[in-house]
Amino acid sequence: MLYLISLGLFSVEDMSLRALEVARKCECLFLEQYTTGLEFDIDRLSKLVGRPIKIVSRCDLEEGLQTILELAKNTDVGILVGGDALTATTHITIILEAKKQGIESKVIHGSSIYTAVAETGLQIYKFGRSTTLPKFKAISPYEVIETNRKLGWHTLVLLDIGMTAKEGLELLLELEREQRRNVISDDLEVVVCCRLGSEDAVIKYGKICDLLRLKEIDRYPAVIIVPGELHFVELEALERYRI
Repeated sequence: MLYLISLGLFSVEDMSLRALEVARKCECLFLEQYTTGLEFDIDRLSKLVGRPIKIVSRCDLEEGLQTILELAKNTDVGILVGGDALTATTHITIILEAKKQGIESKVIHGSSIYTAVAETGLQIYKFGRSTTLPKFKAISPYEVIETNRKLGWHTLVLLDIGMTAKEGLELLLELEREQRRNVISDDLEVVVCCRLGSEDAVIKYGKICDLLRLKEIDRYPAVIIVPGELHFVELEALERYRI
């Protein structure tokens, strides 16, 4: 049996009881960190589940996947993933390949940034397409924000691994200077969420120019939300975080 086991939003404490139970019964455990960038304490996690855990790279789960699948043909194998295991869209290919080879698989779901952003007060069903802002310049995030704003939808902007909220805002402004389509501006009000799920989580709402002055947002992991049309309840909720 092959299990994709979600570790939850931020730390080892975010694992569900079911995730912990399944991890403990697996003979082989692998930890994937390349899709989230979250730094779980592997020694603590290993003690918690009662067995050693091997960190695997993208190459291990793509080019070297067959090695893991061979193990899963004869024993219980778990792949530990930060957040929710299937939030990283590449992981569905693991399940599909397992099915082709007659290997049963199960997903143990967990908390994810996709639901945690509801803490801002923005309504989940009013989010449009999400996008990832890479460190290199890419126009697609800009275009996703543009489309969502025209439709009145909120945009969840996931930031590249290692990118702080401040760096993300600066990159969005840089894209606007290049594209000049009035999608992003210094006066645009956005929401910044840093380290959600942790004891020192930060949520701030305000104009980009004002947010960039805050030391608190120069942190990782983080996401940026560009609000669309706001319901009065959403606006009231956001006011709690206005700077």
